[in-house]
Amino acid sequence: MPPKTDADAGAIEVPLPDHELGIANAKEDDEGAPNDEESPPPAANANANEGNPGAIAVAEKEEDEKLFSFLTGMKNDLIARKPYYNFKLDCKGGGNGDNNNNKKKKNADNDNDVPRIDVIDIVSSTTSNGNESSSYEPPRGDWSIPKNFFTVFNATIFAFVIQLIPALIFAELMDRQTDGNLATAETLLSSAIIGVIYAIFSGQPLVIMGITGPVSLLLGTSYGLAAQFNSSYFPFFFWICVWAGLMHIISAMTGLVSLVWKVTPFTTQIFELFIAITFAYSALRDLIVPIHLTDSPIHVEVENGISIRIEITSAMRSAGYASFFIGLLTCYIAWSLHFAETWLFFPKQVRVFLTSYNTLIAVVFATAFSYIPGLDQSQNNDDFPTNNPTANPGGIERVNVIAPWDWKPTADRSWIVNPLEGIGVEGIFGALIPGFMFFLLFIIDHNVSSILTQSPKFNLKKPPAYHWDFFVLGITFFPCAILGLPPGNGLIPQAPLHARALCTRKMETDQYGVKREVVTYCEEQRWSALGQAVLMFVALSAFTVISWIPTGCLFGLLLYLGMSALHGNEIWERLLLCFVYSHKRPKIPVVRYVKWSTVQIWTIIQLICAISIWAVGQYASVGYIYPLLLVLLVPIRSMILERLFQKNDLKHLDPVDESEEEFHDEQRMVHHIMQKGSGVDEEDLAFPTRAEFRGQGMKRALMNTNRRHSIGPGSTGHHDDVLAVEVAKACIDLNLDDSIKMNMINSEMRARNNANASANANVVYRQIDTDDPRMKASTSITDLMALNNLGASKQL
Repeated sequence: MPPKTDADAGAIEVPLPDHELGIANAKEDDEGAPNDEESPPPAANANANEGNPGAIAVAEKEEDEKLFSFLTGMKNDLIARKPYYNFKLDCKGGGNGDNNNNKKKKNADNDNDVPRIDVIDIVSSTTSNGNESSSYEPPRGDWSIPKNFFTVFNATIFAFVIQLIPALIFAELMDRQTDGNLATAETLLSSAIIGVIYAIFSGQPLVIMGITGPVSLLLGTSYGLAAQFNSSYFPFFFWICVWAGLMHIISAMTGLVSLVWKVTPFTTQIFELFIAITFAYSALRDLIVPIHLTDSPIHVEVENGISIRIEITSAMRSAGYASFFIGLLTCYIAWSLHFAETWLFFPKQVRVFLTSYNTLIAVVFATAFSYIPGLDQSQNNDDFPTNNPTANPGGIERVNVIAPWDWKPTADRSWIVNPLEGIGVEGIFGALIPGFMFFLLFIIDHNVSSILTQSPKFNLKKPPAYHWDFFVLGITFFPCAILGLPPGNGLIPQAPLHARALCTRKMETDQYGVKREVVTYCEEQRWSALGQAVLMFVALSAFTVISWIPTGCLFGLLLYLGMSALHGNEIWERLLLCFVYSHKRPKIPVVRYVKWSTVQIWTIIQLICAISIWAVGQYASVGYIYPLLLVLLVPIRSMILERLFQKNDLKHLDPVDESEEEFHDEQRMVHHIMQKGSGVDEEDLAFPTRAEFRGQGMKRALMNTNRRHSIGPGSTGHHDDVLAVEVAKACIDLNLDDSIKMNMINSEMRARNNANASANANVVYRQIDTDDPRMKASTSITDLMALNNLGASKQL
């Protein structure tokens, strides 16, 4: 789970794509600028929010907010969001002018329980430099005409694509784990229905809904429970959704949604690693098993419990190898294009397109590759399905759908589920167990998605509605129960990426010379979320195209998703740093300020927790309880680990208050180390040219300016090393330790003073103060050059 929030949501972490790592927040006004409105926690107290609900820090709100407050949170959410739910071009006073505003103020004075949130009080905005802008444009209505139609249209298509491909993957997993009861048709139809409901009725429509990997895992592990309670599956499934929906509604009404703010990076990092391990294991398992490494015969169920015995043949094994190769090819393409935005080739627009649609490009290419003559040796035998290589030797297995779709469920049943047929009282109340697991899963997974989508970096103007959104999420369980569809929740990272696609962005240079992406405007409307949900209905009519996709292609993408979850996970990164020399580790806070043995113990604890939860989910008969194990990590962190580790160490090991900018800066340093080995030690400083043939040769070559590529004396009277200057401009993440910086700079100062003393010069260079903020605030090359750390002008 991804990518991180700012200080007001610092307890949540989520892995973002690498091209997101350089994105940081615009500097915001602490006194309540409108671009802070999206950050308050759920059920913010109306008294604290009056005037501007986003101006109060999270810590203060947590102190004022009661955990159990019946309907208060939902009421405040509806009051805050109601003025924006209209078709007008703006929301000045909810569209009723000053008279309406005065009425609201009178109502607030007369109502001691819940004062009104006066949205008209927000009359000025703050620029990224902290200066008030001369004019303020109020947010448009949710249903108004977008300011930029092309931005909304592009975000709609983008959200549809990035949701469709993972939906097909998880549908294939559920198809195998539920014996075909929940498959592609049910998954796409569910995404469409709950997406439309949420886009219309939710408080924050930028959150897009769909089926996630944890949902497919929970449905698969709980599939056998129906038989244990002597119940038919779909009546049992009906009551699972009913109980889960009721729990969501009750928790939203009583304020339990605020529990998500108790979650710290300790839990989210473990959750993220658990998902990565699950995805990678499932992908490799389903890619390797069809190869049939042994010659033991297999039994395939045809229908009605009738199975046939099939001997393993070379044709079947060849088809398995073909699927395995297609999966690896798909994973390689998607992973390579994941970093396309950092390439030196092609214009920026092309690179952004390749990164944004990497999964779609990988699927198209791998599917076309699977139709190369001789690769798919399908016999097209009418006696067996052509998409099953065990029944059709030599045929590459493809997505199991009826093409074209006949608009009927995958299983032999009607669309409307009879909740009382084939189930007893024991089964009805037995469904409480997996229903409670859905509640525990969604209270973390969905709210994290909502928090990330409303991150301060997106510069949203409209207030959040966490309690009301969770209430609407509970409502979506009921159509899923009636139709027998898998439930869904907010998607990670698709929902934050959808919000980013709606933003107008520009590049700004901060005070340390680092270029950062800043959002100037975001199209806050309901059309894009509604449009992508409607497109899921369109996808149901495209089953002919979907049936072309090899299953190996989908499992290759699942492997890619697992690798993406690992890439940026702090547990995985600290494990890798254990194999790096101490003097070559990036000087991130957890390395610089915490004893490394303490870091290793903390990392081992997290690793054991993640592997244990994964093992229970995969191999235990009660694997459906894994959401409970994840939730139990919260009290373990607050009650046990709080006493085993020092408070100063926990500040860096579990950085609750870490800003998003700080996280991304640390990620750049760690990834730079892992990819190019940019550690700096004394030997490299003494012999800089030795490093030129390694990954960081260009950077380390800066220490040696005795080059031929120099020109005549410049304004300083010395030769200017052109190579050093150009490389310095290109390198923006020189992560030298503070002590190394100090030694290098002060050594240069002493050398210059000695030279001046010998020449009887009156110029004296002072040594750099250890408290100089530039020494600790930035790793940018611009800052280091300002400190005379690099030889932009040195005497040859």
